[in-house]
Amino acid sequence: IAMRILGKRQLGELEVSELITTILLSEIAAFPLTDAESSILHAIVPISIIVALEIIFSFIGSRFPTARRFVSAPPSTLIKDGVINQKELRKNRIAIEELIAELRLNGVFDIDDVKYAILEQNGLLSVIPKAERQQPSFRDLKINAKEHGIQHIIISQGTWNEYNINLLGRSKLYFQEYLKKHHVSEKSVFLLTIDDLNHCTLILKEAE
Repeated sequence: IAMRILGKRQLGELEVSELITTILLSEIAAFPLTDAESSILHAIVPISIIVALEIIFSFIGSRFPTARRFVSAPPSTLIKDGVINQKELRKNRIAIEELIAELRLNGVFDIDDVKYAILEQNGLLSVIPKAERQQPSFRDLKINAKEHGIQHIIISQGTWNEYNINLLGRSKLYFQEYLKKHHVSEKSVFLLTIDDLNHCTLILKEAE
């Protein structure tokens, strides 16, 4: 419940304060499980306090960026215009081999191709290639491309996704008619999706 309240950011790449909070929550939650004489309140009360403090500090950090610098290091530019900032590498204790490996993971194999490489607050490396090294887009090629958007899950293993149906402004009846047209019941559906151009994808469950 505490992790759900803290939101999605706590489940992704963690910053220092978020990592500490996560470790503390797991340690405190273990007290009643490992100590038979310990009351469950010994876990609930401190967990509630930590969650409240994390929410308060996150709110303060979003409103006052200067306060955020006390708990989070600012981003570091490791490469600019193909030139490595050796001072920042030493400051962040990053070996050149690690940097090159991260560039490869980002699909860049030549340092000269990098416009910016920035070490973000969550420890991930953002790599922006130089313009002449980037792949051309449809706009660059003057090609009119249709926006397919994303596939929105409507039915997953026989269960309706009410959130996506409402998000699309559709009614369940629309998709029931689609299933009826294909002589399929919702319980036999493994996956039903629809994209922004109203193209549906239907996958039936396999026989067990």
